[in-house]
Amino acid sequence: MEKMKQVWFADENEVEVRNVEIPKVAENQVKVKIAYAALCATDVHMVTMGVLGAKPPMRLGHEASGTIEELGEGADKFGFKIGDKVSLFPVTSCGNCPACKKGQPQYCHNSQDTGAFAEYVVTDVSAVFKIPDDADLQWYSLVEPANCTVRAMDLAQIKHGDTVAISGVGGIGSILLNMILLAGGVKVTAIDPVESKRQMALDMGAQYVIDPFNEDIEKRAMEITDGNGFDYVFEASGSPKASEPALKIMGKCGTVVYFAVFPPKYEMPLNLYQLYMKEGRIQTVFTTTSIMPRTINLIPRLQLDKVIGKVMPLSDAVEGFELFNKSIYPKILFDCSK
Repeated sequence: MEKMKQVWFADENEVEVRNVEIPKVAENQVKVKIAYAALCATDVHMVTMGVLGAKPPMRLGHEASGTIEELGEGADKFGFKIGDKVSLFPVTSCGNCPACKKGQPQYCHNSQDTGAFAEYVVTDVSAVFKIPDDADLQWYSLVEPANCTVRAMDLAQIKHGDTVAISGVGGIGSILLNMILLAGGVKVTAIDPVESKRQMALDMGAQYVIDPFNEDIEKRAMEITDGNGFDYVFEASGSPKASEPALKIMGKCGTVVYFAVFPPKYEMPLNLYQLYMKEGRIQTVFTTTSIMPRTINLIPRLQLDKVIGKVMPLSDAVEGFELFNKSIYPKILFDCSK
């Protein structure tokens, strides 16, 4: 059988680029030639922390765009044709299990991952979403992470004029910042220890930045909000050190959205009395397929030219994982044709 390059979680803390067989296309499946796949913190933490139950050996990658190269029997009845540009959702859904029938396909009991760090993906039509014919495939490789941020906006329900802080403006945090700005947040404040990322946040439209390593976060937050605290605080860094400050800078009747994926064994100290006195709310975010079309519509309005920091050949994926840990670039893409 014909072979392709694909990135695998090979062993504990070990990533490999393997030559594997390209799967045959079955009923209701499509074969997508992947153009670009984006490296997510979750991919890295699957390898280093076992998040989402990840165990080797397993294929990696879940943020990708490409072009349909082959249709399985019946796939055309879903509106797909060869040559369509598409973005991928991380997993398939069956439509028939209890979770799917409850309207929660992201929790499908029969889901299969796409393994999108690859030259080709063969997957069920449920994980494939058509994008415009003139779509920039670099930008549209980021539909899936952008989809998570749209989910955050839906759950948080920011109102125009609400004050908002965001902790962590890396790849996903910078996209979330963009959504916060589109949602009408004010006194938008980005908290990040990396100077280049703070500058990027200002360039995107944040009004204030805080360096958590060299400034008193709580004191500065109160200065920015006239002593009131923020109406919304989004924690997007996933750092345990950032989890408690988020609650301290939340204002009365405020909301803290823990957006990032934290280490599976981390347990955050929580003073329920202080939360009660603020009548505060804690919200977490996962994802859902049902809003993917809305996210696709939003992509042209996002400042993804500022978010995409480096494009590397898929063959250099191991180096890409190492580069991620240096926190130089907001988002790293793999060119899956190389």
